[in-house]
Amino acid sequence: MITQEELLFDRLKKEVAQTFLQDFPSSNPDISQWKGLDIIYFQEHLRQKVKGNVSEKWFYTYFKSPFEKLPRIDMLNLLAQYCGYRRGWTEFTETIHLESLSNTQNNHITKSEKPNEALLNNNTTESESGKNEQADKEEVNYKKPIKTKAYIYVGIILIVLIFIVYGFIKFYENKNTYDFCFYDADRGTLIKSKLEIIVQRQGFSPEYYAVSNGCFSYKSTTDTLKMIVSSPIYKKETFVVGLKEIRDNGEDNHRNFKLRPDDYAIMLYYYSTLLNSADEKQKSELIKQRKEELNKLIADNALIYQVYDSELFGVEVLDKKKYIDFMTTPTTSLKNYVLIASQTDKNNKINLIKFKIQKDEN
Repeated sequence: MITQEELLFDRLKKEVAQTFLQDFPSSNPDISQWKGLDIIYFQEHLRQKVKGNVSEKWFYTYFKSPFEKLPRIDMLNLLAQYCGYRRGWTEFTETIHLESLSNTQNNHITKSEKPNEALLNNNTTESESGKNEQADKEEVNYKKPIKTKAYIYVGIILIVLIFIVYGFIKFYENKNTYDFCFYDADRGTLIKSKLEIIVQRQGFSPEYYAVSNGCFSYKSTTDTLKMIVSSPIYKKETFVVGLKEIRDNGEDNHRNFKLRPDDYAIMLYYYSTLLNSADEKQKSELIKQRKEELNKLIADNALIYQVYDSELFGVEVLDKKKYIDFMTTPTTSLKNYVLIASQTDKNNKINLIKFKIQKDEN
């Protein structure tokens, strides 16, 4: 017998496939038939949309094998967010439940509205044979306008009540929807680079969001909200927002937050992009200049890691010289340089660098 969990997960797999097919229409609509490049492209698509990852082993266990049990809740949240459900698995299951309830009600209405042919035929017969009762009917016709007016009044009252209830629902939704925007603390400008946000609520699993326009909206009825905001070129910050105070005081549901830029990380990113944009005459001079600057910025004993998008070869450790040579050699790989993390020591020298080379999608 098919369980409710199996039905829900089967629906989620179909929506995952539909989301993937929007950008890769040539793939098989049946996710269980994917293999090779389809799985690789899906893994990359998942990283781009929700900054998440599933291994090939996990894919075969849950997408290509018969259903045994649901994956962990964090993986269910990740896949649901990939399909557009911002609150993850919880929002997905609520949506499916509402669709099921709506379909049940529609089926009930359809059945009740089917015409009864026997009754129609009977009415036709009575109409044809009841001419001799016309006089009696005319005596009660004067009552019909009163009934018609009553129906009109009832209809108007119902419409007004529907609008009142709808307005109350929208007011309640808007009251519990909050807008958060993030600004550069030094420049005062809205941050347009990618930010990773972890929302923590008591009694709920953490929720993960990726923001690239500087702002995001969040709906919640809890009293407090904790956000952990991180970025490769901004320092990680933790914000605790008192939602109850905002509601109780009738304040605006919009809040701005400032992130402190990581100047060293910004410089590393700047060095990775400058060489490829310079002309040939400038390159030799820039290479020499950048080598000297990087040598001063980076500690001699710095830990430098290159992360690979591969399960077989995940991380490579580079020494300072090899890293500087890489950063000062104009290559296609340097164009796809992505700084993951960095930190400095007490002497204000960079002692940790973690980066990767993003796969070229073209």
